[in-house]
Amino acid sequence: MMFFADNTSLAPFTAMYNASSGGPNATAIPIESSTTSVHDLMYSFTLRLAILYVQIVVGIIGALFLFYYMIRARRRIDHPSPKRLTRVNSLILNLCVADLMVICISCLSQLVWEHLHRHWLAGDVMCRLVKMLQIFSVCASTNMLVVIAVDRHQAITAPLKKQFSVMIMVSIGWGMALLCSTPMLYVFHLRYDHIKNMTVCENIFRSKDISHRQAFLTYAALVNFLIPLIILCVCYIRIFLKIARKASDCRTSKRQSFKPGKIHLTSNTTSATLHSAKLKTLRMTVVIVSCFIVCGLPYFIAEMIMSYGNHNILKPNVYALLGGIAVANSAVNPYIFLLFSVNLKCLRNLKLCPAKTGPNNRQLMYNGSVRSREYSSAAYSRTPMTGVSTESFELSTAGNKGRKPSYNRSISNQRNNRGNK
Repeated sequence: MMFFADNTSLAPFTAMYNASSGGPNATAIPIESSTTSVHDLMYSFTLRLAILYVQIVVGIIGALFLFYYMIRARRRIDHPSPKRLTRVNSLILNLCVADLMVICISCLSQLVWEHLHRHWLAGDVMCRLVKMLQIFSVCASTNMLVVIAVDRHQAITAPLKKQFSVMIMVSIGWGMALLCSTPMLYVFHLRYDHIKNMTVCENIFRSKDISHRQAFLTYAALVNFLIPLIILCVCYIRIFLKIARKASDCRTSKRQSFKPGKIHLTSNTTSATLHSAKLKTLRMTVVIVSCFIVCGLPYFIAEMIMSYGNHNILKPNVYALLGGIAVANSAVNPYIFLLFSVNLKCLRNLKLCPAKTGPNNRQLMYNGSVRSREYSSAAYSRTPMTGVSTESFELSTAGNKGRKPSYNRSISNQRNNRGNK
């Protein structure tokens, strides 16, 4: 979400000090009385620095926790190749890397630049390269969110179809980020500010008609916010609807398959799992999409208003806040995924253990009676019988106090006995 909207900085930081402000430590002058151009907007220096410091600290800590969690999760995976990350964890790892780039490249370089009072000392090549990398990291973070959404959409709505490999999907995400950020090599350049007597790294829109700036901001809003937001919403809404339909079909099938006078061994696992997944998907959808909207939407609305309307409408503190939180979702993303992936009991003990699914419940229904007996997954096993073509279901109450001893019932023997009668 870092696109340059004015002549001095990246989009989340699209404000420069007015020449009449007396430098970054001077008292803020109301915009209405000090600015005559959309390229020279004032903001609160102290507030901007505070936001940058918080984002950097919170983002780095979250990324480290997420890396640590995935290392522990990989060791617990029951997989022929335990050193190989799962599909979801591989996607989350790419998101974490992109978010860490936002923190360490975009936010950290911006923080240093702010402390230098926006005096650029690294030359024209580094001016173009650093600005491109800032844009690239933010685009990559947004694209990884989209890649994860598309992957989960395909896995749930079309599980039998062959999915693209993780390498292909993340390569598309990183490639699109590079494609969107490459124009920054042309957009930015060095300019000597005779009023401030220093060299600044800024975009080329100061010397062009305002329509150029408006077109660029519209492009930035589309490729880095609006289009990803639409894809996220569509994917997660379709996921939720698919899970809801499966849960409804499961309940209908369960009612139709029940026949009075016979013993039915049914499982509550499917419906319970679907219900749990439905709620979990809904919660994660609300959190991810809400965080993305809350961080990015106010900033882009403000930039559009200032480009197409009155650019003196925002106060310095408001402009500093909106510009600062535009990429805050990169600092929060690791915590969102940890919240839905980590066992809370382990988290309280400072151990990032993977979340465990609940036990599989089995229910025995006889003659339509409401009486039921629950068996945990640990007490239920399927064992093949020697010399018997079909399977035998062994129900054991071992370890369950107050219940009857275990018994075995062979389905094939039961059918043979009925045929001999």
